[in-house]
Amino acid sequence: MTNNNKPLTDSPSSTAEETLTPLIQHFLAHQRIWAGSLLLLWMSANVLVLSTTEIMEYGRNGQTLEFWQPFCWEITSVVMILLQVPAIALCIDKFINFLSIKGRIAAHLLLTLPFSIIHVTGMVALRKGWYWLMDMQYQFGDMSYELLYEYRKDIQTYFAIVVVIHSYRFILRRLQGEASIVAEAKNGLEPKSHGNEVYPERLLVKKLGKEFLIQIQDIEWVEAAGNYANLHIKQSVYPMRITMAKLEKSLPTQKFARIHRSSIVNLNQVDVLLPLETGDYELTLRNGEKLSLSRRYRERFKDLLNLNDSN
Repeated sequence: MTNNNKPLTDSPSSTAEETLTPLIQHFLAHQRIWAGSLLLLWMSANVLVLSTTEIMEYGRNGQTLEFWQPFCWEITSVVMILLQVPAIALCIDKFINFLSIKGRIAAHLLLTLPFSIIHVTGMVALRKGWYWLMDMQYQFGDMSYELLYEYRKDIQTYFAIVVVIHSYRFILRRLQGEASIVAEAKNGLEPKSHGNEVYPERLLVKKLGKEFLIQIQDIEWVEAAGNYANLHIKQSVYPMRITMAKLEKSLPTQKFARIHRSSIVNLNQVDVLLPLETGDYELTLRNGEKLSLSRRYRERFKDLLNLNDSN
Protein backbone atom coordinates (compact mmCIF):
# COMPACT_ATOMS: atom_id res chain seq x y z
CA MET A 1 0.00 0.00 0.00
CA THR A 2 1.44 3.39 -0.98
CA ASN A 3 0.40 7.00 -0.63
CA ASN A 4 2.11 9.65 -2.78
CA ASN A 5 4.94 7.13 -3.31
CA LYS A 6 5.68 7.14 0.42
CA PRO A 7 5.95 3.70 2.06
CA LEU A 8 3.66 2.86 4.93
CA THR A 9 4.54 0.54 7.79
CA ASP A 10 2.62 -0.93 10.69
CA SER A 11 5.47 -0.36 13.14
CA PRO A 12 5.64 3.42 13.84
CA SER A 13 6.98 3.12 17.35
CA SER A 14 10.10 1.25 16.21
CA THR A 15 10.78 2.41 12.65
CA ALA A 16 10.08 6.08 13.37
CA GLU A 17 12.52 6.16 16.25
CA GLU A 18 15.32 5.07 13.93
CA THR A 19 14.98 8.38 12.04
CA LEU A 20 15.49 10.45 15.19
CA THR A 21 18.81 11.65 16.52
CA PRO A 22 19.74 10.68 20.11
CA LEU A 23 19.12 14.28 21.19
CA ILE A 24 15.56 14.29 19.82
CA GLN A 25 14.88 10.86 21.30
CA HIS A 26 16.02 12.15 24.70
CA PHE A 27 13.84 15.23 24.26
CA LEU A 28 10.74 13.15 23.51
CA ALA A 29 11.44 10.77 26.40
CA HIS A 30 11.98 13.55 28.96
CA GLN A 31 9.66 16.31 27.80
CA ARG A 32 8.97 17.84 31.21
CA ILE A 33 12.65 18.12 32.03
CA TRP A 34 13.37 19.71 28.66
CA ALA A 35 10.41 22.09 28.88
CA GLY A 36 11.40 23.27 32.35
CA SER A 37 15.07 23.56 31.44
CA LEU A 38 14.44 25.53 28.26
CA LEU A 39 12.05 27.87 30.06
CA LEU A 40 14.56 28.41 32.86
CA LEU A 41 17.33 29.04 30.33
CA TRP A 42 15.19 31.62 28.51
CA MET A 43 14.34 33.43 31.74
CA SER A 44 17.95 33.29 33.00
CA ALA A 45 19.13 34.95 29.79
CA ASN A 46 16.56 37.70 30.35
CA VAL A 47 17.79 38.21 33.93
CA LEU A 48 21.39 38.50 32.80
CA VAL A 49 20.68 40.92 29.93
CA LEU A 50 18.27 43.16 31.85
CA SER A 51 20.38 43.25 35.03
CA THR A 52 23.59 44.20 33.23
CA THR A 53 21.68 46.76 31.16
CA GLU A 54 20.44 48.45 34.34
CA ILE A 55 23.96 48.48 35.79
CA MET A 56 25.25 50.14 32.62
CA GLU A 57 22.39 52.67 32.58
CA TYR A 58 23.01 53.69 36.19
CA GLY A 59 26.74 54.00 35.52
CA ARG A 60 26.18 56.12 32.43
CA ASN A 61 23.99 58.52 34.42
CA GLY A 62 26.53 58.72 37.23
CA GLN A 63 24.24 57.04 39.78
CA THR A 64 25.37 54.61 42.45
CA LEU A 65 23.88 51.15 42.56
CA GLU A 66 24.71 48.06 44.56
CA PHE A 67 25.72 45.27 42.20
CA TRP A 68 23.16 42.83 43.62
CA GLN A 69 20.16 45.18 43.34
CA PRO A 70 19.33 44.80 39.61
CA PHE A 71 19.71 41.03 39.95
CA CYS A 72 17.30 41.17 42.87
CA TRP A 73 14.76 43.09 40.79
CA GLU A 74 14.95 40.77 37.81
CA ILE A 75 15.23 37.44 39.65
CA THR A 76 12.20 38.17 41.86
CA SER A 77 10.22 39.14 38.78
CA VAL A 78 11.23 36.00 36.89
CA VAL A 79 10.43 33.73 39.85
CA MET A 80 6.84 35.01 40.00
CA ILE A 81 6.47 34.63 36.24
CA LEU A 82 7.81 31.07 36.21
CA LEU A 83 5.47 30.05 39.01
CA GLN A 84 2.49 31.05 36.86
CA VAL A 85 3.50 29.32 33.63
CA PRO A 86 1.97 25.90 34.60
CA ALA A 87 -1.31 27.65 35.48
CA ILE A 88 -1.37 29.42 32.11
CA ALA A 89 -0.73 26.14 30.28
CA LEU A 90 -3.48 24.45 32.30
CA CYS A 91 -5.99 27.21 31.48
CA ILE A 92 -5.14 26.92 27.79
CA ASP A 93 -5.73 23.15 27.83
CA LYS A 94 -8.82 23.02 30.04
CA PHE A 95 -10.74 26.10 28.93
CA ILE A 96 -9.28 28.45 26.34
CA ASN A 97 -8.60 25.94 23.53
CA PHE A 98 -12.30 25.08 23.40
CA LEU A 99 -13.33 28.69 22.69
CA SER A 100 -13.68 30.54 19.41
CA ILE A 101 -10.87 32.82 18.23
CA LYS A 102 -12.60 35.88 19.68
CA GLY A 103 -13.30 33.99 22.89
CA ARG A 104 -9.65 32.97 23.21
CA ILE A 105 -8.44 36.54 22.78
CA ALA A 106 -10.95 37.81 25.34
CA ALA A 107 -10.03 35.07 27.81
CA HIS A 108 -6.32 35.78 27.49
CA LEU A 109 -6.89 39.51 27.97
CA LEU A 110 -8.88 38.81 31.13
CA LEU A 111 -6.16 36.52 32.45
CA THR A 112 -3.55 39.27 32.13
CA LEU A 113 -5.16 40.98 35.15
CA PRO A 114 -4.69 38.19 37.74
CA PHE A 115 -1.35 37.38 36.11
CA SER A 116 -0.12 40.92 36.71
CA ILE A 117 -1.55 41.18 40.24
CA ILE A 118 0.10 37.92 41.32
CA HIS A 119 3.33 38.88 39.59
CA VAL A 120 3.59 42.32 41.19
CA THR A 121 2.48 41.41 44.72
CA GLY A 122 4.75 38.37 44.88
CA MET A 123 7.65 40.26 43.33
CA VAL A 124 7.39 43.12 45.82
CA ALA A 125 7.18 40.72 48.77
CA LEU A 126 10.30 38.87 47.61
CA ARG A 127 12.18 42.11 47.07
CA LYS A 128 11.29 43.38 50.53
CA GLY A 129 12.59 40.15 52.02
CA TRP A 130 15.80 40.30 49.98
CA TYR A 131 16.42 43.94 50.92
CA TRP A 132 15.75 43.12 54.59
CA LEU A 133 18.46 40.46 54.47
CA MET A 134 20.83 43.10 53.07
CA ASP A 135 19.87 45.59 55.85
CA MET A 136 18.13 47.85 53.38
CA GLN A 137 14.52 48.88 52.76
CA TYR A 138 12.79 48.39 49.43
CA GLN A 139 10.45 51.13 48.20
CA PHE A 140 8.01 50.19 45.45
CA GLY A 141 6.97 53.79 44.77
CA ASP A 142 3.54 55.27 44.05
CA MET A 143 1.21 52.25 44.05
CA SER A 144 -1.24 53.32 41.32
CA TYR A 145 1.49 54.49 38.95
CA GLU A 146 3.70 51.44 39.51
CA LEU A 147 0.82 49.00 39.08
CA LEU A 148 -0.11 50.58 35.76
CA TYR A 149 3.55 50.60 34.71
CA GLU A 150 3.97 46.92 35.58
CA TYR A 151 0.67 45.92 33.99
CA ARG A 152 1.72 47.36 30.63
CA LYS A 153 4.82 45.18 30.72
CA ASP A 154 2.95 42.16 32.06
CA ILE A 155 0.57 42.15 29.09
CA GLN A 156 3.55 41.73 26.77
CA THR A 157 5.10 39.11 29.04
CA TYR A 158 1.86 37.11 29.29
CA PHE A 159 1.34 36.93 25.53
CA ALA A 160 5.02 36.10 25.01
CA ILE A 161 4.52 33.11 27.33
CA VAL A 162 1.40 32.04 25.39
CA VAL A 163 3.34 32.22 22.11
CA VAL A 164 6.20 30.20 23.63
CA ILE A 165 3.79 27.52 24.92
CA HIS A 166 2.07 27.13 21.54
CA SER A 167 5.39 27.19 19.66
CA TYR A 168 6.86 24.53 21.92
CA ARG A 169 3.82 22.31 21.48
CA PHE A 170 3.84 22.79 17.71
CA ILE A 171 7.46 21.63 17.53
CA LEU A 172 6.66 18.74 19.86
CA ARG A 173 3.77 17.59 17.67
CA ARG A 174 5.99 17.71 14.61
CA LEU A 175 8.56 15.49 16.31
CA GLN A 176 6.02 13.11 17.84
CA GLY A 177 4.04 12.75 14.65
CA GLU A 178 0.38 13.54 14.14
CA ALA A 179 -2.29 10.88 13.74
CA SER A 180 -5.40 10.90 11.57
CA ILE A 181 -8.07 8.37 10.65
CA VAL A 182 -7.17 6.40 7.53
CA ALA A 183 -9.57 6.69 4.60
CA GLU A 184 -9.54 2.90 4.36
CA ALA A 185 -12.19 2.45 1.68
CA LYS A 186 -10.17 4.58 -0.72
CA ASN A 187 -7.06 2.51 -0.08
CA GLY A 188 -8.64 -0.89 -0.62
CA LEU A 189 -8.97 -1.67 3.11
CA GLU A 190 -12.15 -2.82 4.74
CA PRO A 191 -12.92 -1.20 8.09
CA LYS A 192 -13.86 -3.47 10.97
CA SER A 193 -17.53 -3.78 11.86
CA HIS A 194 -19.20 -4.56 15.17
CA GLY A 195 -22.87 -5.30 14.68
CA ASN A 196 -24.32 -2.37 12.75
CA GLU A 197 -21.40 -0.11 13.65
CA VAL A 198 -18.30 0.33 11.50
CA TYR A 199 -14.97 1.50 12.92
CA PRO A 200 -11.59 2.29 11.36
CA GLU A 201 -9.01 -0.42 11.85
CA ARG A 202 -5.97 1.83 11.64
CA LEU A 203 -4.73 5.37 12.09
CA LEU A 204 -2.23 7.15 9.87
CA VAL A 205 0.72 8.89 11.56
CA LYS A 206 2.75 11.52 9.72
CA LYS A 207 6.14 11.99 11.30
CA LEU A 208 9.25 13.74 9.98
CA GLY A 209 8.17 13.40 6.35
CA LYS A 210 7.22 9.74 6.66
CA GLU A 211 3.89 8.00 7.12
CA PHE A 212 3.13 5.06 9.39
CA LEU A 213 0.07 3.01 10.23
CA ILE A 214 -1.09 2.41 13.79
CA GLN A 215 -3.41 -0.44 14.64
CA ILE A 216 -6.37 0.84 16.67
CA GLN A 217 -6.05 -2.13 19.01
CA ASP A 218 -2.50 -1.05 19.94
CA ILE A 219 -3.69 2.19 21.55
CA GLU A 220 -3.33 1.80 25.32
CA TRP A 221 -5.14 4.96 26.39
CA VAL A 222 -6.02 8.43 25.15
CA GLU A 223 -5.50 11.74 26.93
CA ALA A 224 -7.22 15.03 26.05
CA ALA A 225 -4.89 17.96 25.34
CA GLY A 226 -6.92 20.97 24.26
CA ASN A 227 -7.91 20.55 20.60
CA TYR A 228 -5.81 17.39 20.45
CA ALA A 229 -6.10 13.84 21.76
CA ASN A 230 -2.80 12.22 22.72
CA LEU A 231 -2.69 8.54 21.75
CA HIS A 232 -0.46 6.53 24.09
CA ILE A 233 1.11 3.49 22.44
CA LYS A 234 3.89 1.76 24.39
CA GLN A 235 6.53 4.43 25.01
CA SER A 236 5.27 6.79 22.28
CA VAL A 237 2.63 9.51 22.25
CA TYR A 238 0.90 10.54 19.01
CA PRO A 239 -1.24 13.71 19.00
CA MET A 240 -4.41 13.69 16.90
CA ARG A 241 -6.41 16.82 16.12
CA ILE A 242 -9.86 15.64 17.20
CA THR A 243 -12.26 16.14 20.09
CA MET A 244 -12.58 13.40 22.67
CA ALA A 245 -16.29 13.04 21.91
CA LYS A 246 -15.64 12.48 18.20
CA LEU A 247 -12.75 10.11 18.84
CA GLU A 248 -14.85 8.12 21.30
CA LYS A 249 -17.45 7.55 18.58
CA SER A 250 -14.70 6.45 16.17
CA LEU A 251 -13.33 3.75 18.47
CA PRO A 252 -14.86 0.27 18.91
CA THR A 253 -17.19 0.41 21.92
CA GLN A 254 -16.37 -3.20 22.78
CA LYS A 255 -12.67 -2.37 23.20
CA PHE A 256 -12.51 1.26 24.37
CA ALA A 257 -14.33 3.13 27.12
CA ARG A 258 -14.50 6.75 28.23
CA ILE A 259 -13.42 6.83 31.87
CA HIS A 260 -13.03 10.56 32.42
CA ARG A 261 -13.74 13.84 30.68
CA SER A 262 -10.14 13.78 29.52
CA SER A 263 -9.40 10.02 29.22
CA ILE A 264 -10.32 7.00 27.12
CA VAL A 265 -8.85 3.58 27.90
CA ASN A 266 -8.34 0.34 26.03
CA LEU A 267 -10.27 -2.21 28.13
CA ASN A 268 -7.71 -4.93 27.38
CA GLN A 269 -5.02 -2.79 29.03
CA VAL A 270 -6.78 -2.48 32.41
CA ASP A 271 -5.00 -4.53 35.08
CA VAL A 272 -6.25 -3.28 38.48
CA LEU A 273 -9.46 -1.48 39.47
CA LEU A 274 -9.23 0.22 42.89
CA PRO A 275 -12.27 1.95 44.50
CA LEU A 276 -11.62 5.28 46.24
CA GLU A 277 -13.44 6.96 49.12
CA THR A 278 -14.63 9.72 46.78
CA GLY A 279 -16.66 7.25 44.74
CA ASP A 280 -14.21 7.33 41.88
CA TYR A 281 -11.90 4.48 40.92
CA GLU A 282 -8.20 4.31 40.17
CA LEU A 283 -7.27 2.20 37.16
CA THR A 284 -3.82 0.71 36.80
CA LEU A 285 -2.88 -0.33 33.29
CA ARG A 286 -0.55 -3.17 32.35
CA ASN A 287 2.22 -0.65 31.71
CA GLY A 288 1.86 0.74 35.27
CA GLU A 289 0.06 3.93 34.21
CA LYS A 290 -2.58 5.05 36.74
CA LEU A 291 -5.79 6.69 35.48
CA SER A 292 -8.91 8.01 37.16
CA LEU A 293 -12.35 6.50 36.52
CA SER A 294 -14.90 9.19 37.43
CA ARG A 295 -18.36 8.43 38.79
CA ARG A 296 -19.97 9.80 35.62
CA TYR A 297 -18.53 6.93 33.53
CA ARG A 298 -18.36 4.26 36.24
CA GLU A 299 -21.51 2.29 35.47
CA ARG A 300 -20.90 2.22 31.71
CA PHE A 301 -17.34 1.04 32.32
CA LYS A 302 -18.50 -1.75 34.64
CA ASP A 303 -21.11 -2.86 32.13
CA LEU A 304 -18.47 -3.23 29.44
CA LEU A 305 -16.33 -5.36 31.78
CA ASN A 306 -19.38 -7.29 33.10
CA LEU A 307 -18.56 -6.18 36.65
CA ASN A 308 -22.00 -5.06 37.76
CA ASP A 309 -23.20 -8.64 38.06
CA SER A 310 -20.42 -9.44 40.49
CA ASN A 311 -21.21 -6.52 42.88
